[in-house]
Amino acid sequence: MSLSPSRSDTKLAILDAAERLFATHGFRAASLRHLTAAAKVNLGAVNYHFSTKDELVLAVLRRRIQPVNEQRIAMLTRFEKEAGGRPVAVEKILEALFRPALQLALGRSGGRYFVRLIAQCLAEPDSYLQPLIYEEFAERNRRFHAALARTLPHLSNEEVHWRLHFVQGAFFHTVSNASVLKLSSKGRCQLVSIDSVLGKIITFCAAGLQARSAKKEGEKCK
Repeated sequence: MSLSPSRSDTKLAILDAAERLFATHGFRAASLRHLTAAAKVNLGAVNYHFSTKDELVLAVLRRRIQPVNEQRIAMLTRFEKEAGGRPVAVEKILEALFRPALQLALGRSGGRYFVRLIAQCLAEPDSYLQPLIYEEFAERNRRFHAALARTLPHLSNEEVHWRLHFVQGAFFHTVSNASVLKLSSKGRCQLVSIDSVLGKIITFCAAGLQARSAKKEGEKCK
């Protein structure tokens, strides 16, 4: 006699199916009807575990974002302790920022949907997403901003914010458009080795972070 799935199994099946559908079709376009079919559950199960579609979206995002951000902060804290009070090298700060997300995107189950979900979260800033964006992106960014500001004292706080924004954009573009890179290079450039990709993007972004500021004396950040 087959056993009915447990509540934890049902919840996991809903999260996995929702992750695939949201990454493929977007938060709004993916319907609960499609979700129940993909997860092989009824609507009552979705309502029981998540109450609303908005709550389901938040659960899907937090499942991936929170562990990555916890690993990022833990790595940065470790590098700061190893530096013994001295500023942390730019390359180390970038490794803490990029490695956990790259490991998820390239090496773990469900990782291929991670970048798409992040992009949609930031591109569709509906009101119910604002607390998550503030906590998981804005607050975590301040931690890395502070580390970079110590390491790059010749840059203004505004300039550090701009450059941190730029390097994050470069990272997400690299990972989310891997197929374009593969096609344009005729297969010579692919996101296969985590350490190889990490080394290349850190080298590129470190150069940009450490470049002389183009802002003229007295000019405000706009």
